[in-house]
Amino acid sequence: MELAVLTPLLILLALLTVLAYRMVAAEMTANTLAHAAARAATLQRTPAAAEQAARQSVANALRTHDLDCAAYSLELDIAGLEPGATVDAALTCHVDLAGLSGLGVPLTSEVRGEASAVVDVYRSGP
Repeated sequence: MELAVLTPLLILLALLTVLAYRMVAAEMTANTLAHAAARAATLQRTPAAAEQAARQSVANALRTHDLDCAAYSLELDIAGLEPGATVDAALTCHVDLAGLSGLGVPLTSEVRGEASAVVDVYRSGP
């Protein structure tokens, strides 16, 4: 009798643990991808090349990381690429949670990762 009452509670606890893990892992990965995008942008000489490199970096990293982004957006603040300037990147990802639909959570959840990187002060000009 006690097992019949306890089993659903244990299953619910296990599902909530998986949900918490997926959300924390998704946020950490979004931060990592935002940092990779900002760093890739700082290595370029022109703002157009910096934006392209940042977007390519995120696209490549999403293929290798375990983040199920149903959709994502990348916002870049490239205030010139002068030595010592800062590039800011913010990645917003809609994480797929469809596998946990028995908990009554939305099918997707939004996580946001932010990072900054400084353009090398010792690099030569364009």
